[in-house]
Amino acid sequence: MEGFSTEAVLAASNQPLVDIISPSFGAIGSLPVPGIETGTYEAVVGNNKIHTGAADNTPSPAVQDATAGPPWSIGIAGYAEEGDDQKETMSGSYPDIAADWTQVLPNHDDTDGYHETSGTSFATPRTAGILSFILQELREEFNDGGSGASSERGGYLVTGNTSEGETFTLRNSEVRNALNLSAWYPSFTTWDPLSGTTPVSPVAPCTQVGWGVVNMSNIEPMLMHLNGSQPMADRSGDVVLCMSINQEAREAYWGVYPSTPGQDMVIDRIALFEKEES
Repeated sequence: MEGFSTEAVLAASNQPLVDIISPSFGAIGSLPVPGIETGTYEAVVGNNKIHTGAADNTPSPAVQDATAGPPWSIGIAGYAEEGDDQKETMSGSYPDIAADWTQVLPNHDDTDGYHETSGTSFATPRTAGILSFILQELREEFNDGGSGASSERGGYLVTGNTSEGETFTLRNSEVRNALNLSAWYPSFTTWDPLSGTTPVSPVAPCTQVGWGVVNMSNIEPMLMHLNGSQPMADRSGDVVLCMSINQEAREAYWGVYPSTPGQDMVIDRIALFEKEES
């Protein structure tokens, strides 16, 4: 998605065939930019889509980041699985998820060279791509020829039938939960102290990379969890507590801070959170 505006987000949100909205923009240092969050809220809560938002490329907290911070958004930080020009290992601290932020791109000043660059603008669409692949696989498995989560589809991202004729449905919240369950923490022992990067701490790594790291290895366990063939285990209590604190902070911040949405938007955010918890 292009365009740093609420209108740009809503344009994607109002497309009935769109599954995932993945913007990669924001203010330096995760300074809050009011307005954008009203569009992402409408997309996720009103139109049942998935929103992945890029955290800032500094280690600033992602809670107040207008793209990655709202609790209805999946905030994506960066993690260097390979080299990344000696930049930091993670960015946008205390997000939902971290994904590889390194990308090899063609040089802009010649026709045959490439260079390595990095940023959450790469980590975020990579995460969105993984989620999109999972949705497509489940639609094929359950004979769902549609896309999106429009009212005609009951607000479901996947709505189909099993081989036995039983109904199968999947909401955005279930996809997000599977993503959280599948995430993992990189081992501290693999960090090279001479690399110039910052390691993922063995103590409270959730404050750096949220639920953990996501890459292609997460696809199979997520698919098996969502289709019911092999459910994933719950995360450990310390991780759940850490991320519950994260979510509560985001709900408190974005429940009172955001710009007032238009009357045609879903606006009772506090009631929504209370309903989900009950």
